[in-house]
Amino acid sequence: MIEINPEVFSFGAVHIRWYGVMAACGLMAAFLVMQKRAEKYSFTKDNVSDMLFWGMLSAIVGARALYVIRFWDEGFAGRPFISVFKVFEGGLVFFGGFCGAALILLGMCIWRKWAIWKVADLVAPALALGHAFGRMGCLLNGCCYGFAYEGFGAFRYVDENHGTFPLQLFSALGNVLICLALLFCEKKGWLKQKLFLGYMVMYNIGRFCIEFGRGDYPAEQRVWGLTPAQITCLWLLPAVCAVYAIVYLGAKRIKKGAASK
Repeated sequence: MIEINPEVFSFGAVHIRWYGVMAACGLMAAFLVMQKRAEKYSFTKDNVSDMLFWGMLSAIVGARALYVIRFWDEGFAGRPFISVFKVFEGGLVFFGGFCGAALILLGMCIWRKWAIWKVADLVAPALALGHAFGRMGCLLNGCCYGFAYEGFGAFRYVDENHGTFPLQLFSALGNVLICLALLFCEKKGWLKQKLFLGYMVMYNIGRFCIEFGRGDYPAEQRVWGLTPAQITCLWLLPAVCAVYAIVYLGAKRIKKGAASK
């Protein structure tokens, strides 16, 4: 049984948690992956820095906002309002962060006249790798854990009286594999202008499946036995595919019209 202390160290009122450390490592890993590939998509290193800064800032706001909304009764009702902003204690929802970052990056594409597909394809592998580090942060922080489990490799957290299956470790591994698959496709010239779509397909299918092992959701938060993340997967993936289909068909129609002139 592996017992986890979510704090790296504390000094007075300052508490450094593994969650924040791993999030910082994920940010740096994403930054390096994007910078190394920036020239391929006609972006400068300064462009990448801008994307990552504003994307990460909006992702944190979106991820925290959705977490607070979803768990208001359990974690925030009756507590000082300042607790809403204590992100360093953990409590982020990936899909909230995803939507927050997507909106700000879309705005940057419109403002700076960047091709949306270039930004999307540049970001996709970096997003998967950064998320892998985030899931390792979850593992060390004691959130997003799996079902009750007492066997080899079980983790026990402070607030639990039983061991849990380290589901976050498999989530992290899945994200690493998605990153490698996307980089391989990029190298082979596959999924050009659709690399982000490939990410969405792989991530949503993987996330939907792995959520069946989640043990931190009470029954009242599930709908037809599905977690909130699974419900999100059910509408988000078709929505993204529909957007890509509309864009693809529109571009094909424009190209056909130009050829007939």
